[in-house]
Amino acid sequence: MSWNGTPVIDLDSHVVERADRFYGDYLDPAYQEAYQQLCEAIKRQGDAGNAYSLFGSRTSIIEPVEAGRPLGRRDTFGLTRRSGMEGGRKAFPPGRADALPPIRPEVSWDVKTRVEDMDRARVDVGVLYPTHVSSYCALRDAGFENALYRAYHRWVADFCGQAPTRLKWTVVANMRDVAAGVAEVRHWAHRDPNLVGIYISPQAPDGKLLDNPDLYPLYEVAQELDLPLLAHGGTARPPYGPGTFDLDGAWFLLHSFANPWAGMAALGALIGGGIFEMFPALRVAIIETGGGWLPLALDRLDTHYLMSPGHVPNLTRLPREVLAEGRYFHAIDTWERSLPFCVQELGEDLWLFATDWPHGDTAWPESLDQVVARPELTERAKRKILGENALRLCPRLRA
Repeated sequence: MSWNGTPVIDLDSHVVERADRFYGDYLDPAYQEAYQQLCEAIKRQGDAGNAYSLFGSRTSIIEPVEAGRPLGRRDTFGLTRRSGMEGGRKAFPPGRADALPPIRPEVSWDVKTRVEDMDRARVDVGVLYPTHVSSYCALRDAGFENALYRAYHRWVADFCGQAPTRLKWTVVANMRDVAAGVAEVRHWAHRDPNLVGIYISPQAPDGKLLDNPDLYPLYEVAQELDLPLLAHGGTARPPYGPGTFDLDGAWFLLHSFANPWAGMAALGALIGGGIFEMFPALRVAIIETGGGWLPLALDRLDTHYLMSPGHVPNLTRLPREVLAEGRYFHAIDTWERSLPFCVQELGEDLWLFATDWPHGDTAWPESLDQVVARPELTERAKRKILGENALRLCPRLRA
């Protein structure tokens, strides 16, 4: 199923996990009472009609912030929700929605269905991220937060274990309780070869950026275990990223710009904070923030490094030179018109194929076609984007 002999690796596919349905048999016994309360709360939120729904699941485990206001309206009186992106199939590519097969919600719990749909999209390996798990940082009970991470990891490890050559997963590192996050990474790195990377958010739950020394133990364990850090964006839910409270609840702007904004903050903090200097074997990727902004961001970061070097005391070279070293990777949206320009500006060695399937803004099952149909890209560039770069980022994918 590979493309011209290159395995096609989707570096951003998702399960739409349901805490109230998936975790019961995986949760530590000490937290069963809290878990039952959580399940009841999710049910009540759904019954009340105030929970954003994707395949019937809950985005967050706290009351959501307003993220559905239409532009041009002052007040919505609490009656709008953020979009389920039901028009996404019309956008990727335009005019083809009626001809595309439906996305089946059971891809999140039935491995056979998931593999069938991967075959339809000509994807050999999918790297799975959760949809909502990182929002458990909103819980006041950090012990319950860690218990839910453990339960999710047990569940997703079993899920991927049913198709180990096709499904890989990422461990969610607790950025609020870093010691617990490190312990969980160590536990699963030694236990499950299907684990291929460490999921972090572009910004920590308490607003700390990725340069913060409190996060260094996560970087140390990632380097030690040869696991990449995968900074994955999320919109209008905990941990709230840049822009969440600055765009006045307007979904059109939040979903257009919040993830790229978060990606810029993550990139600038990692490079400007000297993380690549301090951890010389660390590999990092930024996922689901778009790619077209990266050349612009590097122009500005390079300029400000030269203008104000005293504000980045740990950085010893131009930001562009950090990327050229080969330890930074970046996921594209396959439908971005700027992809050939990005490859021309920054080379072909850092871009990752990513579909975001089965979320509403996916181009599935045509994501592969959107890359290989670009006449401006060489065959070599296409091979690197579709799989070779992912193999360098995540050595465990070779197993």
